Order: sequence, then C-alpha cells, then structure tokens
Amino acid sequence: MAGVKQAEFNKISGIGLFSAVLLQVFAIGDAVAQSSDETVLLDPIVVTGTGPAGAAGQPFFVQQQRFLRRPGAEAVVSVADQTTGKKADLGDVLVRTPGVFMSDNGSFISIRGSDISTDGSRNGRGVRAFIDGFPLGRTEAGFTNPLIDLLATDYIELYRGGNSLRYGAIATGGAMNFVSKTGRTAPGQAISVMGGSFGTLQTQFETGASKDNLDWYLQGNVFKSDGFRQHTHEGNYRFSGNVGWRPSEDVDSRTFFAMGRTDRDLAEPIPLNQLRQNRRMAPANSYLFNERLNFTYQRIANRTTIRRGDTNYEFGAHFLNTALDHLPSPFAGIIDYKWQEGGLSGRVEHKTDLAGLPTEFVGGVRVGYASGRFDRYRHANAGTTKARQIYDWAFSSWLVESYGEAAVEVLPKVRVFTGLQGVFTTRTLRDDYRGGAVAALGPTSPGGPQPGRVAGLLNYDRSYQAANPKIGINWEYRPDHFLFANVSRSFEVPGGADLSNVLEAQGRTGIALPPVQPQSAWTWEAGIRGGWERFKYDITAYHMRLRNEILTRCASEIAAACTTTIAFNADRTVHNGLEIGLKTIPFVDLLQPDDRVFANLVWNFSDFRFDNDRRFGNNRLPVIPRHTLFGEVGYEHPLGYYASVNLRHQSARLSTFDGSGGPAFLIPAYSLLGAKIGWRSPDKTWSFYIEGRNLTNVAYVSEFSATPTVPVTQQGPALVRSTSPQVRPGEGRAIYAGMTVRF
Repeated sequence: MAGVKQAEFNKISGIGLFSAVLLQVFAIGDAVAQSSDETVLLDPIVVTGTGPAGAAGQPFFVQQQRFLRRPGAEAVVSVADQTTGKKADLGDVLVRTPGVFMSDNGSFISIRGSDISTDGSRNGRGVRAFIDGFPLGRTEAGFTNPLIDLLATDYIELYRGGNSLRYGAIATGGAMNFVSKTGRTAPGQAISVMGGSFGTLQTQFETGASKDNLDWYLQGNVFKSDGFRQHTHEGNYRFSGNVGWRPSEDVDSRTFFAMGRTDRDLAEPIPLNQLRQNRRMAPANSYLFNERLNFTYQRIANRTTIRRGDTNYEFGAHFLNTALDHLPSPFAGIIDYKWQEGGLSGRVEHKTDLAGLPTEFVGGVRVGYASGRFDRYRHANAGTTKARQIYDWAFSSWLVESYGEAAVEVLPKVRVFTGLQGVFTTRTLRDDYRGGAVAALGPTSPGGPQPGRVAGLLNYDRSYQAANPKIGINWEYRPDHFLFANVSRSFEVPGGADLSNVLEAQGRTGIALPPVQPQSAWTWEAGIRGGWERFKYDITAYHMRLRNEILTRCASEIAAACTTTIAFNADRTVHNGLEIGLKTIPFVDLLQPDDRVFANLVWNFSDFRFDNDRRFGNNRLPVIPRHTLFGEVGYEHPLGYYASVNLRHQSARLSTFDGSGGPAFLIPAYSLLGAKIGWRSPDKTWSFYIEGRNLTNVAYVSEFSATPTVPVTQQGPALVRSTSPQVRPGEGRAIYAGMTVRF
C-alpha cells in the first residue's frame, strides 16, 4: 500500500472496525441465539430474489422498509417503475424527492448546501455517488456525472447528510447509490425511444433473463441533443450489463461491466443583463477553437454475498478506467486527462439478540486507489493540434474507510442506532514539467490566445484522517408512521484539483493564498415520515454547523470576468433547512370506479449563512435558493391513461458572498409550468407519453459561479450597463414524446 504510513493506517482502520470486532465477540458468545422476527433492517445484504420488481421480498421493497426504520433522512427512488416521462438526467428522476437541489439539466447537484459552486473543479463534490455499492468516479472527488446511466438503473438509494457511515460520512451533503437492473428484476426485452425539442433523441434496447442459477441483463442506449443554446450539442453512447450466478440459495455472485462515451460542445456563460435577449447565444470564445469536452470510460466490478445462518458476508472489487479530452479553451489550452481507479471492499452483517433485544451489527472496510496523468498543452492549427506541453502532472490518492454500526430495538418499535467511521486518505501531486516559465498570450497574438505557466513546480503530498461518530433513534409510534432523530459528524477533504488550482493561481498572481483545509460538520436532524394508503409524508428539519467549509470562487474575485475558479475555506458557517415531501390521492372513483386524482408536493427551505466570518459577517451564502418548490396535480384512469400539470419554483439567489452589487447581481426568482399526458397498458408492455416543460417560455438562470465581491469602483447606477455576473441560461419551451415496447 504505497504512500500510506502503516501506523496511521492501523490507527484509523482500527477505530472504524470497533463494531466489527464486537460483532465477532457477540457472534461467538451468542452462537445459539435466534434472530428475532422483528428485524431492525440496519443494512441488509440482499441476495436478489425472483419475481416482479417491487414485490415483497424484492430489493426495492426491502430497502423501502429499511429506510423507513432508520434514523436519518433517507429515501429510495424508483427509476424503472416511475411514471413514464423524460429520464435523460438526474433532475428528471429526483424532482419529486425532498432535500435535493439540481440544475435543470442535472449537471449540478447539491444536498443541504453541499458544494456552493456550479463551475470549476468542485462540481459534483460534497455528494458521494456509488453504483451497486462501488464508487462512481474518482476516489478523491465526489462523483463523475457522465458515468451515470439512468436507463440501466432500477432504483436510487439517497442518503441526505452524513449519517450513512457506509457511504456518506466523508461528504457533507450525503450519498447516492444507483442499483442496476438485473435479469431477475427486469426480465424480457424492451425498446424505448424518446425525442423532442432542440434535436433531442434517446433510444435504448435492453434484455434480461434467468435460467436455473444464472441470470443476465444487457442494455445499450444513445442520447443526442443539439442543445437549447448555440454550441451545446451533446452525444452519449453507453453499454452496460451484469451477470449473476447463484450456486446455492445462500451465495450470490454478480459481475458488472460498462463502457461509454460523452461528447459535448461547451458554450461560455453570458452576462445576466443579456439573459432575455441572448439566452440562446454562445459567446465568441465558445467558437474560437471549437471548445468541447470528450469523456470515455470502461468499468468492471464484482460483488459476492454469502449467507451463513444469522451472518452475511459481502466481498467486492472494482476497476475503472477513464479519459477526458477537453479541446481547447483560451485559458486552459488542450486538456488530456487519464485516470484509473481500483478498490477492494468487505462487509459483514450479524443479526442476534442482545440481552433479549433484537440487535444487528454491521462492519466493513473499503480500500481504494486512484492514479492519473493530467497533461495540458498549448494549441495550434486553430485548436485542432497539440503544441507545447505546459503541464505534466502525475496524481495519486489512497482512500481507506472502515465503519461499524449497531442497531438495537430497546423497546417494541423503538430502535437505537450508533456507529463510527474511520477514514484515512492521501493527495499526492508530482509535477514533471521541466520547460521553464511560459508567458500567456492575448487574443491579438498570432493564432489567438494561449495559456501560460510559471517556472516553479506545483507539488504537494498531503494526508488526512478523521473519526466520524453518529447516534440516532427511530420510533414507529404507530404502524407505518415513524419519528426519528440523529446527531452525526461528517468530514470532507479538498480534492486534488482544489489544491493544485490554488497553487497555480498563487504562482500566476504572486499573491500568497492560504492552503485549503478539510471541512468538518456536526449535523442535528429530526423528522417524521410514513402515512396511510392515500397519504404519504416525509418531513425533516436539520441544523448543521461547519468549520472550514470549502467554497469556490472566481480567482479574479470579479463576477464579470471569471476565467479561473479556486477553492477557499470559510471560517464558520451554518446550514439550517426544512425538507418536506407530500404525496396524496385526495379523490378516488371520481368519474368512474378505480380512477384517482393525485397530488405531489416537495418544498425545501434553505437558510445557509456565514457565522461571524471575518470577511463576510453573517451574510447569506449564494447559489442555493432559499425556497425551491415542486408541485404536481394529475388524474389517472384505470385503463392506464393519465394527465398532470406541474409547477417548479426557485426564489432569488445571491451571486456574491458579501451581498454586494445590488439588484444587478441578484439572480431572479422564476416559476416554470409543465404538463404531461400518457398511457401505460395494464400489463406494462406498452407505454407512451407527451411532456411539455417551461410552457410559458420563461427566461431564467440555470447555473452560475459565485464571487466574493463586486469592487466599490464598479458599483452604482452604471453597474447594470458595464458589468454583470456570468450565468448559464436554462432551457426554453420544450416538448418531448416517448414510447416503450416490452416483449
């Protein structure tokens, strides 16, 4: 384990494995104990069953029941069984889930104020993502959006906050786990087609089957879009599948594989004061060298589970190979990044009685290693050819996580959870460049602008460690109605790009910048969830106190001229919030027997502030709106026809950390109206839909980068005419239609 000091590794992993050791002690001392019928459902290792998805005993149903009985804000979101509609990105799927903030195209996600940024190196940080329990992206970062393949996903496990020790305690926002379809949960063949506005077309073919102790699932899909804005064409090509082998009822081994490619044209942001008249325009820099991004990946993983009486064991291994080709931008040049990641994991679960009380123990270890070559070049021949190399970086990172968790039913329907996670991680960058200083060239130079670099080498070797405890309680005060509360600690480490970008900006400007420190947070949350057959509710309140929150700003500190983003630490911040999700069927048998009227509501209230910060006082944090709302009302006919209308609303947002700039630097609130009609046959073999979005064609901001301040010299009545924050417009009026045939 090169690069990890053995003493530090033993120290941290030993702390996190405390409960795993206890597990073995109790397993020996209570070998004859019988498991209670009232399972706590702490974190079950599921051996995939047979039959239709969602039936009792199936993974989705099991996880639903488990999440209801846990002490945190967690949810299981079906993808395969959602009402038919556009599912091209995460925003399409998670819009009815409380606690999640997303841009309209799903490229930026924030949970409870994680990652106050929409551009730059930290996009995707603060929320960890996994696919079938394996990391979805670089070990030292959050997740990589192009790796997500929603059409191959059965359901998503969503953990808000840091109380999930297995996935989320080293991310402030929480974690997501994408669970793949298998030959047992998605048998048969299906063809799906979706198309619509802005040249959008998506197709998929999938097949799944099982025979004796084998099952298999394969799928391929293509997504293409010309984009609402100029120079935002996108193409995604994905293939994935898995093969399961069950040599006995107590053993399940499944191998997953995937590969894909994303090609995307990049349009630069535009000034906010040009939003209405130029929202479809791409600035000239976008075309100067045909700015674009190409990403490819290959992934393979295996998970094997074994049951031995009241004890389950899980072993996993994965490998991911990726390449990013970013051609070129005037400020970065041609980017050529390649990285690989691999890891091993193990987990054990034991159910027993402790002093006559139903008890579960879970302990696990995950070890991951990532390495990469990050190269950048000047460009020639109008940006089509690599010229002089100006960055030659070799990066590596170890991540060692261990965790133990126990759940005890101390009273009937009252479950207490406690646990501890240990984490040790490294960040190492070796700068192999030996070419001396290179001056940047401006737009008037022959061949156009070219990036430069300083002569000094940008090296670092950092290590971080932490122990994250949690304790919580869940009370099922009446059948299917739950009260819960918990206290948890989370710890988030700066990514490699956070560290290198600060060093790069420091060398370029000659201004000493403080190093980026890891952030930590204590979170208190309480909630209530459950419901009746026709009314479901999920309400959570939380209070989070953070030290050294990692924020992102424009290196220039001027919002109208953001060419480079860098990370920095705030002193102290506070995130308060209320997350509400309601689903109801107010009317049934309205026009004829078995029809129904349904209504859904999601409201997130977010109060994120600095806490007596030396520079920003108690000002509100930017980017995340104070209020987000999704409301939907619809009608379903027993023959499978349905129709609905929906409203999406976001309140106004600040674009500066100190609130300067006045109304010209306030991102306006907006409301979007949508509607959908469709039909799904009772046997689910045929379905089609037509969906409209932003039907009133509102001009609104989807994404933007925050900046610390607007200098006093730029404030005043002339500000609106002279400068304005840079923003990425949201999509205009759009109509989509889709159809699926299963046979």
